Order: sequence, then structure tokens, then C-alpha cells
Amino acid sequence: MDWQNILFNPNGRIGQGDFWKGVAIIVIANILLHAIPLLGGLIWLMMIWVGIAVYGKRLHDAGRSAIWHLLPWVVSMILWAFAFLIIGGAVLTLILNEGDVSPWAVISAGGGVLGIVGLDNLIWLVYTLWVGLAAGDSGENAYGPAPVIEASATAQGD
Repeated sequence: MDWQNILFNPNGRIGQGDFWKGVAIIVIANILLHAIPLLGGLIWLMMIWVGIAVYGKRLHDAGRSAIWHLLPWVVSMILWAFAFLIIGGAVLTLILNEGDVSPWAVISAGGGVLGIVGLDNLIWLVYTLWVGLAAGDSGENAYGPAPVIEASATAQGD
């Protein structure tokens, strides 16, 4: 298995198995990188490229353009813009009312932000399942030949 090709090259196609391995690496890296303050954020930016390569090649395998990978990113940006508007409104309310705000207002603002974060995560989960479970084209398509499925040692009788 060529990890460099799977994780860093956006060209070509990969099968479902390699896709799920790539997604596992992305998820584990994101969890670990959140524990490293500044350097983790910089490395996380590199992980965006890894996601483009992994998701893009899997989309290619299903005969779709990697441009589809922009869709969840755009939706996420819109949702996060709403979350920041909610936070900004809550802070502005606190400032204008000199801290004399109902606790329910603060709770509802926090609930709204949590709801947006949950919706964002749900969208990414559904998108990942859609990409990962999509049937690949059996033969060559516009993005190259079908990925070679490596047989396991047990399947070969070794």
C-alpha cells in the first residue's frame, strides 16, 4: 500500500478500503492535533490537503469530480458564520445590558451554537458515508483505471 499516494496525491482513484484507512488517519490526526496548541493548528491546515486527496480520489472512483468535496466545506462555513453571529449577539447583549441578562438567554445562545456544531458534524458524517459507501466504477473511467484490490494473505491461502 502506497501511503504517500493515498494521503497526498489527489489524482487517480482509490477503493473503499483505502478510503476508510485514510479517513481513520484524518480523524485520529484531528483528535491528536487539537491537543497541541499552535503547532497542531498549523499541521491541521496540512490535513485539509490530505482530506482533499483522500475524498477526491474516492469521488473519482465513483466517476465524480473532486469538486463535490467543496460542498460540505461551503455548508460548514455558512453554519459557522451563523454560530459566530449567535455568539456575537450574545456578547453584544451582555455588553449593552451591562451583564444584566437572563441566564436563559445565555443558555439558549449556547444551545444554538451546540446545535449548529452538531448539524455540521452530522453533515460531515453523512457526506463521508456517502463517499465511502458509493460503488466505484468497475472499469477505467475519466480519472484512471480501477483501483487494484490487494488480496489478504489469508485469502491467498498463505
